[in-house]
Amino acid sequence: MMNKRFLITARILALIIGTAGVPLLSIAQWSTPVNISPGAVSAILNESMGSCIGVSGDTVHVVYADRFTLKTGAVYYVQSGDTGLTWSNPVVISTLNGNAFNPAIAVNGSTVHVVWREIDTITQHRTSWYRHSLDGGNTWGTAVVLDTVVADWPAIAVSGNTVYVANDIVTSSSPYNTEIFFLRSPDNGATWGAHQQLTFSTGRSEDEAIAAQGPDVYMSWNDNRTGQMQIFYKHSGDYGVTWGDDVVVIPPFDYGTMVSVNGENVDIPCAGAASGHYQIHLVQSSNSGVTWATDMDLTQDPANTYYYPYMVRDGSDLHMTYVKSGVGAEYLHSGNGGSSWDPPFDMGYSNITPFIAFSRCVLHVIIPDSGRINYLRNPTGNAGPHCAPPAGISQPKSVENQVKVYPNPANRQTMIEISSSGKQEITLLEVFDPEGRIIISSSFGKNNKIILDGKKMVAGLYFYKVFQNEKVLGTGKIVVE
Repeated sequence: MMNKRFLITARILALIIGTAGVPLLSIAQWSTPVNISPGAVSAILNESMGSCIGVSGDTVHVVYADRFTLKTGAVYYVQSGDTGLTWSNPVVISTLNGNAFNPAIAVNGSTVHVVWREIDTITQHRTSWYRHSLDGGNTWGTAVVLDTVVADWPAIAVSGNTVYVANDIVTSSSPYNTEIFFLRSPDNGATWGAHQQLTFSTGRSEDEAIAAQGPDVYMSWNDNRTGQMQIFYKHSGDYGVTWGDDVVVIPPFDYGTMVSVNGENVDIPCAGAASGHYQIHLVQSSNSGVTWATDMDLTQDPANTYYYPYMVRDGSDLHMTYVKSGVGAEYLHSGNGGSSWDPPFDMGYSNITPFIAFSRCVLHVIIPDSGRINYLRNPTGNAGPHCAPPAGISQPKSVENQVKVYPNPANRQTMIEISSSGKQEITLLEVFDPEGRIIISSSFGKNNKIILDGKKMVAGLYFYKVFQNEKVLGTGKIVVE
């Protein structure tokens, strides 16, 4: 692992009241950018909404392409095993003398699946390639060619042992026509079925994005079969064996879409240009895509252009990244399922897709910036259901009149007080950071109080646990502003 370790930056801008009506500290918690592509000539991410970041437990997996020249490049893989605090050295997983770019990644437990677009340096023939790791990215199997036709922009998803890949294939050069094809592997990429054509129309059906959850596979894509680009959606409920109808979910003048799934919630963002300038639009379904609400314009800024949105959801917590022309990557958050949104946060220069993921409370973002891939983390940015306390800490449930924490949220200091039982009992306090590390361990004195100095703690979310005679007296959260 590289020795490059960075501290969480406490950039306290202001106390913002979030959409859930509680203090929003997530903006203040973003780290400074870290280059995770050392030695790259010109590193880029996928520009077709195929995610380049995947998370499993505390491990963050990233793929990117390094473009050596206009016609040569390779795909690299890099990982962090400690929620983004330190990073491995990049490893090339495609051939070094090829022309690879637009990689995408899907992760399930210790299996890591990667696809990318390869152009033969002599014939200029375009194909999709696949490679996997069954041990968390430590070793890699043999690279496999998935198609022998002119194929672009592969997307990938995984659910259990079933891996799905979709790409758009040129079916006619004159008149020009592309259709979306799909193939799957039931055994973690060991074998693959035949290509299955999913769209049948004239024009361009392209830039597909897919997501999987249980037996369900969801896909959205750009489509101009009517003469104007629209966002289409379709769904399979049987592991991709059969598919439903093509459905227009966002009307004309749209581009650059992806699909996010969490429970029965399906979210599809895109860049929509109904007003002349591309804005970030979002359409949502709360019943697994059976019905759809009217799409929303999230940016509402016709003076500027927005594109390349990517989002993840954890319950009612929505996290989105996108590019604002002339500014760069921005982060947008909603704590109430998209009904309202907090002010955007500028994350640094980018002219192509920034990607976001979460592991428990931690948010992870990768941004292509001037030929390198920058990584940022927010240790308390996610507050959804997956933001459970670390192992060994139960869900917050302070016992009334036994453990009191005040003020909470804390600024200068906070007091933790326990009620006295009248007996001489040994009572201990432990305070944990979001990664589960003990940062404070102290005994209560005769006054049954412990004062924590907030000025010595990085702003953010902490968990506490109070023991009395080795039994848990109470647990809970402490927020330091």
